[in-house]
Amino acid sequence: MYSSRWVSLDLVDVMPPNGRQYQHHVIAVPPAVAVVLVHPKHGVLLLHRHRFITDTVGFEVPAGGIDPGETVEEAAAREVLEETGWKVTTTRHFYTGNASDGVSTQQFHFVLARAAEYVGEPVDAHESSTRQWFPPSGLAELLRTGQVPGCLSSVALLYALQFDLLGGTGSGQR
Repeated sequence: MYSSRWVSLDLVDVMPPNGRQYQHHVIAVPPAVAVVLVHPKHGVLLLHRHRFITDTVGFEVPAGGIDPGETVEEAAAREVLEETGWKVTTTRHFYTGNASDGVSTQQFHFVLARAAEYVGEPVDAHESSTRQWFPPSGLAELLRTGQVPGCLSSVALLYALQFDLLGGTGSGQR
């Protein structure tokens, strides 16, 4: 029905186990990466953004598309650099999930990355109003008070907290 390099919309025939065929719209979106960026002294870096589609404002993890030929870890390092100005030392893929599997093919690959060196203003600085470090102990309050409105970032942070992926990070602010 519609196709671009970012998204396509199709109408497909579905044959469920009960045998009653029907048509369903499917939105095809390329896979993407979401990054929990940690620094031993600063904590977890989040971007403050306005999302015009949902008209919401809040904190998010760095995220973006995976370029052709890129690994999940390479995409994570590139997105962090583009959106935050930080280079990373290590990346570790920790989870893959479907964004909205009732209507979309999009998968998000979640990555934990260690911030190594701030190299300057990010090239995609326009994507966020600010970038702010939070101590891991403060993340639950951000989530509880609705300051992380997107499910992508919420899942990334909740997973990292639940499975203790943030051990050894500090509580300072940059």
